[in-house]
Amino acid sequence: MDLAHPMHSVIPSVQGDVLAVLARTQAPLTGRGVAALIDGRASISGVKVALRALVASGLVTGESHPPAMLYRLNRQHLAAESIEELANLRGRLLSAMRSLLSNWVVHAWGAWLFGSAARGDGNVESEIDVLIVRGDGVHAENETWRRQLDEFAAATLAWTGNDCRVIEFTESEFRELLASPQRLSQALRDDGIALTARRISRQPRELVD
Repeated sequence: MDLAHPMHSVIPSVQGDVLAVLARTQAPLTGRGVAALIDGRASISGVKVALRALVASGLVTGESHPPAMLYRLNRQHLAAESIEELANLRGRLLSAMRSLLSNWVVHAWGAWLFGSAARGDGNVESEIDVLIVRGDGVHAENETWRRQLDEFAAATLAWTGNDCRVIEFTESEFRELLASPQRLSQALRDDGIALTARRISRQPRELVD
């Protein structure tokens, strides 16, 4: 999955970029407005060509407001719900991860997505980095725990097509990490996304449970 532009996983074209922008807003946008939100990945002329094709297909509506045209995703279209789902693939990934973790028999003390997947700037070749913390009372060789970790990585690969790299810490090791100046500690504070109820404070040496 293209972690930065998930719509490209299914619609790898300017039309996909345009649909992703329109799916994220209810407000009408001009062609220039759409192009600006695509962040330079397509020219204004390319965006306008894509918009004309999408209007012809019925997925997008265009209203004339001289000197401009205003465009919206046609949310009555039968495909509109699917388009919105595609635009929110990253959110669906987070929900799937949280759901899987919540059903673990041996519960994780905490878990965080970090790295490019958390920042939203990865691509189809990026690994998905997840830090999972094992409670101090759970033995490292606990068979159920090890199976859960393997199943989590396998499920993430199946959901996205991206390899999942799971980094495991014990609770004690994790607290030491947060109290250290290591880059991983700072990355978790800056960009980490909690996958369980436990949250990390942005203040050094503090952990919010």
